[in-house]
Amino acid sequence: MFIGGEWQAPHPLRKRAPVHAATGSRNASAGSWEERSNRSPRWLSFFVNRLTRCCLNVYDLRMSGLKRNMGVLGAVAISLAVMGPSMSVSLNPQAIAEQVGPAVPMVFVIAVIPLSLITFSFVVLTKRRGSAGSLFGLVGAEIGPRTGTAAGIWLLACYIVGSAITALTFGIFTTTLIQELGVSSSLDLLAILLALFVLPLTTYLAGRSMRTLGRLLLFLEGFTMLAIVFVMGLTFYRLATVGGPQGQTVDWDVFRFEGVTAGAIALALTFALLSSAGFEGAASAGEETEDPRRTIPRALVWTTIVTSMFFIGVTTVAVWAFGVEPNELEKFTASGSVPADIANAYVGDALGDLITLGGAISSFACMIGGQIAGGRILFAFGRDGVLPSRFGQLSVQETPVKGSTAVGIAALLVTAFAATVTGFTAFSAFELTSDTAGVVFAGAYASACLAATFVLWRKSSGRLVAVLPAGGVVILLVVIALQLFPVPSGWELIAPVAAVLVLIGGGIFGCVRGNRAAQALR
Repeated sequence: MFIGGEWQAPHPLRKRAPVHAATGSRNASAGSWEERSNRSPRWLSFFVNRLTRCCLNVYDLRMSGLKRNMGVLGAVAISLAVMGPSMSVSLNPQAIAEQVGPAVPMVFVIAVIPLSLITFSFVVLTKRRGSAGSLFGLVGAEIGPRTGTAAGIWLLACYIVGSAITALTFGIFTTTLIQELGVSSSLDLLAILLALFVLPLTTYLAGRSMRTLGRLLLFLEGFTMLAIVFVMGLTFYRLATVGGPQGQTVDWDVFRFEGVTAGAIALALTFALLSSAGFEGAASAGEETEDPRRTIPRALVWTTIVTSMFFIGVTTVAVWAFGVEPNELEKFTASGSVPADIANAYVGDALGDLITLGGAISSFACMIGGQIAGGRILFAFGRDGVLPSRFGQLSVQETPVKGSTAVGIAALLVTAFAATVTGFTAFSAFELTSDTAGVVFAGAYASACLAATFVLWRKSSGRLVAVLPAGGVVILLVVIALQLFPVPSGWELIAPVAAVLVLIGGGIFGCVRGNRAAQALR
């Protein structure tokens, strides 16, 4: 429609744009779009347009609604891809073991409580509406457009940094596999180069049809998860029958804390919660799923249930397989990939290599998932007037290719920056980006819990239930504090500083630009 002599991108609740009589297309006001696009830097506009057209070969861009072509499985696939449970269970339990010793699975059991509060908050919000902008639309409709825009920026930053994280883990897993196949030299630089080269490929794939992507992501992540479960099943059978190589056996004491401080448990709980970061990825497909107010909540609940069982089961067998003695736990914390090392020791080197390959595949799927989710947030920003309308354009495959391309470019820059400041050490760059994402994810989730609290409090019958998401806000603020303090030094200081700047910058951007989406978020 034309408002104030200007073309505005149609919202899903509005009528589609009229077909232009002269051209037969819905792009009748391309000149107006260009005038609005001039508000952004010309070099950025040129770069995004050229990369989109040349690399992705997308020429017919138009303003229209996203196509609803996904069910519950497709939505679960997006959440699993953004979350990457196979990657998380390979790299995160080691940090938890440093805090609580062999009680790693018990930490994941406790983490179910705060994770359930966060999931409940998203369910409350997604039952009311579906939005491509995820928290932008969900929070904005309940608290206000400025707060919703800030929350959208925070979650967008998470997906950008998350894509950088998984690009680095792709490089780490791939070079680990190369070393296991006989190359013994250090391959840090190769890992970073692989991370930088794989991002353009995942950016291309993120612009494909959502139905196709859902199937691809479910296959990639599902394959790795099933391989890990298979290895853990064989390992458990051996532990329960003949025992491990050094006499390891089933020991239920891993579900008890012994000689561990409350502070150590809280910090370990932070790592466990961050292992589930990204579970809300399905919320960004709210305008591409059938019956989203039922489909998205179901997908989020199923994702939380399945991945929580996965984390608890895998870490339980993993601690048993390594052993609970101090010298055995040192090997656990030093492991480069817990499932792969267990496969090598209990099943065979070939299956260990397959699990390592699975880690690379999981990371690849995560990159695609992060760019899909981030691209939809940018699409919603462009469509609803927060950003230039070019981001609200869809490709011939009815996907927001410009948004996913911008996320891929930003992730590439973040990866290069993290590698540079850490001296081109792949694992250090991974730690830097992970620490940054952890704080920002907690801030974004806190906004969701706050919005759910508002929703329930406005209902006289739901005020008692509003305590649940309010408790989630408190827990997430504690998580942020544990991530920021004590203040580190050296390059490790970059992560908390960058995270705080993103949170503050997102808040400022929301205050300045958020009100432009007031009409769309009503």
